[in-house]
Amino acid sequence: MVDEASQPLLDGQARSSFEAAGRPDQPRRSFELSSESTPLLQRRDDDINTYGTERRLSQSSAASHLEDGSPKKRSRVRWPTVISLALLTTAILAILLFAFAAPAVVKEYAQQAAVFKPTTLSIDSTTSEGVRARVQGEFVMDAGRVKSKSMRNFGRLATWIAREVETGESDVDVYLPEYGNVLVGNATVPSIKVNIRNGHHNQVDFLTDLKAGDIKGIHAVALDWMEGRLGRLSIKGRATIHLKSGLIGLGAQTITDTVTFEEKDFPALPKIDIIKLDVHDDKDGAMAVDVLLAALIDSPIALVIPPLGFEIMVPNCSPGDPYIMIADATTSEIQVRPGGATGVNVQGIIKNLPDELTATCPDEEGSPLDFLVSSYMRGDKTTVYIRGADAPSAETPEWIVDFLRSVTVPLDFTGGAFDDLIKNFTMSDTKFSLPDPFAEPGTPDSQLTVSGMVKVLINLPEQMNFHVDVPKVRALANVFYEGEQLGVLNMEKWQDANSTLVEDQDGSSALLVESPIKDIPLEVTDSNLLAQVVQEMLWGSGSVVLHVAATVDTKVSTGLGRFAVRGIPADGDVPVNTPGTSIDHLNPRVVSLELKNTTESSLYVSTQMNFTNPTNYSATIPFVDVLMLYNKTALAHIMARNIAIIPGNNTNVPIDFLWSPLDIGGVDGKEAGRALMSSVASGSNTSVTIKTHEGTFPSLPNIGRGLSAVPIDVPVPRLSTPGSPGDGDEEDRGPNFIQDSTIHIWSSTAEFTLFSPLTENSIQITSIDATAFYEKNEPIGKINYKLPFDVPPGISHTPRLPVDLVLGGVGYDALRRALGQSLLVDAVATVGIKLENYQDIVFYNGTGIGANVRI
Repeated sequence: MVDEASQPLLDGQARSSFEAAGRPDQPRRSFELSSESTPLLQRRDDDINTYGTERRLSQSSAASHLEDGSPKKRSRVRWPTVISLALLTTAILAILLFAFAAPAVVKEYAQQAAVFKPTTLSIDSTTSEGVRARVQGEFVMDAGRVKSKSMRNFGRLATWIAREVETGESDVDVYLPEYGNVLVGNATVPSIKVNIRNGHHNQVDFLTDLKAGDIKGIHAVALDWMEGRLGRLSIKGRATIHLKSGLIGLGAQTITDTVTFEEKDFPALPKIDIIKLDVHDDKDGAMAVDVLLAALIDSPIALVIPPLGFEIMVPNCSPGDPYIMIADATTSEIQVRPGGATGVNVQGIIKNLPDELTATCPDEEGSPLDFLVSSYMRGDKTTVYIRGADAPSAETPEWIVDFLRSVTVPLDFTGGAFDDLIKNFTMSDTKFSLPDPFAEPGTPDSQLTVSGMVKVLINLPEQMNFHVDVPKVRALANVFYEGEQLGVLNMEKWQDANSTLVEDQDGSSALLVESPIKDIPLEVTDSNLLAQVVQEMLWGSGSVVLHVAATVDTKVSTGLGRFAVRGIPADGDVPVNTPGTSIDHLNPRVVSLELKNTTESSLYVSTQMNFTNPTNYSATIPFVDVLMLYNKTALAHIMARNIAIIPGNNTNVPIDFLWSPLDIGGVDGKEAGRALMSSVASGSNTSVTIKTHEGTFPSLPNIGRGLSAVPIDVPVPRLSTPGSPGDGDEEDRGPNFIQDSTIHIWSSTAEFTLFSPLTENSIQITSIDATAFYEKNEPIGKINYKLPFDVPPGISHTPRLPVDLVLGGVGYDALRRALGQSLLVDAVATVGIKLENYQDIVFYNGTGIGANVRI
């Protein structure tokens, strides 16, 4: 503050309150002057209300959008108040105060008794050098405010005699001491005449021209304010006043004062809501953007902002890099009303996309456009930058254009308009491929791969009214089952895509993007969870639903050109259809058996099989090895190499079979293997268990180990080799190895018709110890034969084998009665077999064997 000799305008003990015009029901306060040393502008929170006469939004559509259409009163001086009061109110009060300051007593009286209440402060229009402001208020001398009785009486007498005081045209300058005493601006106040008698109310109403000062200096203050560095601000005012009372001239007086505002007194940046957004194609391949904004501008005065031009910029790769300009924008005339929201119409034009916007940033995986879009899609706070440009109207003053060019304003807004950009993410025609069995575990070649048709349904927001095409996509998808992560599907390479505009179920427009994918790695992260999924697929009552949470990159083609948009979040459910029928309906058939290698305890057999795949999924299998169990004991390895499985019927699929019960299951395995062979040889309906193990997929041991918890019971395949009895009979479980027999009574011999499923090799019978029965319990005869004989592939006949008939029994009587006919008999036998080096014993238990009885 300056000393008393400098005649300060602003007094720290003065209290002020501005009554809002149009609100007569509110209590009225007065702007009070108390002493020469106290400022007229008081910054107490409870003393100054908001300027203004109206609280309405300039456009009804914007007003209806704001959540708080009538903002709360601010109990502090706001930033626009600093300039307006410093230039106007301070000068007016000083002029009115010192207009009749002759004797010291009268001067002291005037300082305590003078009351000025501003009612309206508005910007009438802009000028080439600044703005024209209108000031309205009420001035009165209130002697009751003077504490000294003698001073009060003398002052009333002096002012009664003087009656009126008039000022000539006066000049007011405002400076910023903390910014090199830069000139903020100056004002010319017209001549004012007031009645200074006690209790007389004077209505003050005048126009004044405010001229902008040093634009660069004001820019420095504005920049500090926007970046949060403005902790306090001092303003220095200087006014030169010419006074007279009646015909007596009182001369010119120069008055200065300084007032300091704290951070709490400054207003917040305008709050902006996007009410309406429309993006559409424009001529020459450009894109037009029409926006309606609702801006809550913290202004104490009403003003009209002329049409303005702006450049719209977005962040670059690094904070220190220059912003990237992407669009030009213009606004129409804006009507700002105190205390209410302001509607702003913005028209933007994007002529092209700069290369630096779409180029990949150094040491990054995305471009500035990617970061901007992904941030917005996630609903994060997104920032663009606004800088002044050439105005669209010649009526816009150049000083406004110059100032706006010197200021770059950040505009923050939160994403959410495109949160549901991708409505659905599905796959069809899915095909799974197992990895290379010799690949190093953990490498890409050791992963499962998926092929199929990816379908992405993109929700086109109503704001987007321009042509768009998606020629390529890629994605990184996390796959979940019941909230737990199952694996990761990594489409790291760009995949060709085709996009079609369709109508969604709700009638809205949507873009269907279809992309065929081939051999995309699927990294299974939880093999135990995979086992649950497989179990549900095989035995569940409905579809298995996998949830996919993906990050999708797209290449987008618009009128502006082709560019990539990365990091779009996508969520969707992928139903995995279950077979819809029992796994027993695989209907496996062996159509070919060829013996390869043998040892004393093992057989290696190559087969060809037909079976039905009841699912809608395909699979390519370079190698797989599963265990075959019987009565929970492992007996054999079933292996496949380089096979392709398709939905429905699969024919002539090569399957290798390593029968080694002793090596795999030990002594228990040997017994279980013998029991299985006996059951199959006897023609029983037998099932075995298929189970994975750590070596099922050599490069994916965890998956094999995890799936081992889901064993599958399947029937022993039917034998349907060429020429076999019953071939093609869907209801027959397969032919018995003993087809029929002929018993010769006189020679006491028997001859059997046998069926061997092998197509290339013979089976050697090394011994037979058998008993035939009639009606299960009545013995007919016994065979004990030790001479080996061969059973060639297909149908063959044994030599005549000696039979010890049981004479005189019920069975023998039945045999004699059937002479020349046939008789159904049952048989149990212990048969020694040999296939090259392999030897074993089979227990045969046959029923309903047709026996032809001959002499």
